[in-house]
Amino acid sequence: MTDRDGSSERRTPAARDLRLVIPTLAVFAATWVAGAVRPAEAAAVGVVLAVAAGVAVLWSVAIGTRPGPGTRAQLDRTALAVLALACAVGAVAAGVQAARVHALAAHPLIESVGGRTGVRAVVTGFDRPVRTGGVMVPVRVEVTGSGTSAREAQLDVVLLARNGWSGLPPGTRVQASVAVLEPRSAGEPPALRALSAPRVTGPPGWTGRVPAAVREKLRTVSDRALEGEAAGLLPSFVLGDEGGVSTETRDEFRASGLAHLAAVSGANTTYVVGAVLLAAAALGVGRRGRIVAAGVGLAGFVAVVGPEPAVLRAAGTGAIGLAAMGAHRTGRPLAALGAVVLLVALLDPSTATGAGFVLSVSATAALVVAARPVALRMRREWMPDTVADVLAVCVVAHLATLPVLAASGLGAGPWALPANIAVAPAVPLVTVLGTAAAALGPVWESGAVLLAAACAPALWWLDTVAGFVAGLPGSPPVTPG
Repeated sequence: MTDRDGSSERRTPAARDLRLVIPTLAVFAATWVAGAVRPAEAAAVGVVLAVAAGVAVLWSVAIGTRPGPGTRAQLDRTALAVLALACAVGAVAAGVQAARVHALAAHPLIESVGGRTGVRAVVTGFDRPVRTGGVMVPVRVEVTGSGTSAREAQLDVVLLARNGWSGLPPGTRVQASVAVLEPRSAGEPPALRALSAPRVTGPPGWTGRVPAAVREKLRTVSDRALEGEAAGLLPSFVLGDEGGVSTETRDEFRASGLAHLAAVSGANTTYVVGAVLLAAAALGVGRRGRIVAAGVGLAGFVAVVGPEPAVLRAAGTGAIGLAAMGAHRTGRPLAALGAVVLLVALLDPSTATGAGFVLSVSATAALVVAARPVALRMRREWMPDTVADVLAVCVVAHLATLPVLAASGLGAGPWALPANIAVAPAVPLVTVLGTAAAALGPVWESGAVLLAAACAPALWWLDTVAGFVAGLPGSPPVTPG
């Protein structure tokens, strides 16, 4: 069977797509187990998995030496090979997690839990407001202590602060006195509370200055184009900049299960890439040209939002989805997604098990597997093929993240699922037009104002749904003020 553009639906057998699924699940399971136990026990888990991998390899070799292997023997060898790979990568994951937990326990900040110390650090992301006041700043501590007691050791932590810490671009190097707080759970790094204003010891590079300038301009554009809460909601949805959103509105979005919309994920990149593909197709650009344009749009998205770790992860998974849309194949992109997940899980276990990364992977996997079939079913005589393709991308990516939100607690409350379904049509509109306004603002503010103003109906709907759902019985309480 061939679709309208001549590509065959049978080009990508589903069986090939699942080769890395079991190893990927094994990595996640081993990482979770190793993070919940002591380092010695985690190392023991790794040893058991390594032995199991060796047994599976020997068993597979033994089957291969039998006369007349046949189809059954080939299937057995394939199953054993997958089992061996799953156990091997699981062993590596358990070992990496054990080493991470051991290194965390030996970090000098741990010795200062409950006390005070000086730190030298670099800001790794933009600050976000917290419910109790002040901001939460992601930093990478490089030196703990001062003078002869200073010890070099890197650790990514969250710093809670008030005066002087808001608005520091990523890449800014600072020095301050901090209180080291108790970790929320075993295996997690401690949080810091600033006891002094930051002393800037090094300015940010252009990778921090450019996104900071874009954020400041989008705030100006939003204030000109929108009124009320909408003026603060647009930067929040597009750039994760919640500084202009009132505490009550943030609480309403959390209570309704919509707070995740303020986090940049793979879904955001999907919407942006889909819009670029649609625009390029409307201009008559060929397939290769559309893919190039979408790649440029993806790179521009990273430049506008900022090269924070979450943004780079979202862009990486979005690039795989872009490859799937361009090739109309699911085998290679899905295998590439599995390889990326395995690599991230092995190099950075805490990131791989975080809700943000899982959201990005879920959106991209759904795009690779389901966007094409859904688009084919959505096509009608009155609907252009490119419109159906982009609508399918947006719907599939959004719906695929709902189970992850429910499981992670980000979609808290009994009404989170219907709330997310209700706002599904508005989210891509705000993301695409808002991102375009953010990119256009530094060079043509008046044009950016027009794009931001076009987001007003969608922002009103998002705010209305959040307020309505937050007031329903069973939703978490919202404290006014």
